[in-house]
Amino acid sequence: MNEWSRLVRTVEPAAPVISLAEAKRHLRVLHDDDDEDIAELVEVATAVIEGPSGIGVALTPQTWRLSLDHFPCSIIVPLGPVTSITSIAYTDADGNSATVASWRSDLDQQPVRIWPARDAVWPSLVCEPGAVKVTFVCGYTQAPSDLKAALKLLVGHFYENREAVTTDIKAVDLPMGVAAILDRYRVGRFA
Repeated sequence: MNEWSRLVRTVEPAAPVISLAEAKRHLRVLHDDDDEDIAELVEVATAVIEGPSGIGVALTPQTWRLSLDHFPCSIIVPLGPVTSITSIAYTDADGNSATVASWRSDLDQQPVRIWPARDAVWPSLVCEPGAVKVTFVCGYTQAPSDLKAALKLLVGHFYENREAVTTDIKAVDLPMGVAAILDRYRVGRFA
């Protein structure tokens, strides 16, 4: 199991990264006929970029949970940018739910690492899958403009190329600038 499959989003973002009006302005769409489709394309393009299935970043504030089978020397949070660690819960050696009272982390470092409190060790726990649950908040308070531009380019690409297969002679790939932008922000091994 890789680190990406251990992540679950527990609180969705409050709003999309770009609004319907922004997407329509980018697409130069002046009518309301395609509003539902465009809003859906914004969600699809966001999913291409965001989270474990994308490049490993959260474009807007949201809450995630990382599930681990044991306490490693340091816990690495593979998604970013992390703004806070909400809790570290675990199943103790007796099978009871418990939380770690204090820990150390460096939120300026990406990926964020979490260590036991100074002069402390991680508590003993039961040996079972998902015995440790780290809940954290991540995401940009304001998404970087180049990531928003990449999102708009993807929305435009999906809007213009609505079919999975084309009968045209030319192949249509993602806009050239998207890959270059996303590579600058890519997190982790498999992102």
